[in-house]
Amino acid sequence: MKARTVLMAAALLVGGVTACSDLTGANSRADGVYYLQAVNNNGLPFSYVDNSTGHTLTVFSDQYVLSSDGTYSDQQSYTDNGAQRSYSESGNWTQSGTLVTFTPFFSSTNNTTAYQATIGNSGSYSRSKTLSVNFSGTVWYYTE
Repeated sequence: MKARTVLMAAALLVGGVTACSDLTGANSRADGVYYLQAVNNNGLPFSYVDNSTGHTLTVFSDQYVLSSDGTYSDQQSYTDNGAQRSYSESGNWTQSGTLVTFTPFFSSTNNTTAYQATIGNSGSYSRSKTLSVNFSGTVWYYTE
């Protein structure tokens, strides 16, 4: 009887650890604070030319805060042709499996088009959860 109790306790412990370690499963919540690490696998700062303006933009930092109440905020620091700028966005987020949908209700550039990200576990970075957002073929990688 004692041996069976010990075996059952060990099985529950192993099963519980396995279930909690899956960051990409349906039970993994996306809420948290995510910091930009790279864009297209290039570290920060990251520079690119904005196709609509022809300006060179250099991103220094970007942070998403996904709250457990389904709201989020995004704060970015960058330069536009050398002039210091900031970007902010806020809205609602929803999650279905590993897909996170952002629906902005405010954007400092007036772009309130919904977009999506994928949540996963870290492969390249040493943090627990990652978000990848594909903006028109440019992939932005964030870690918690």
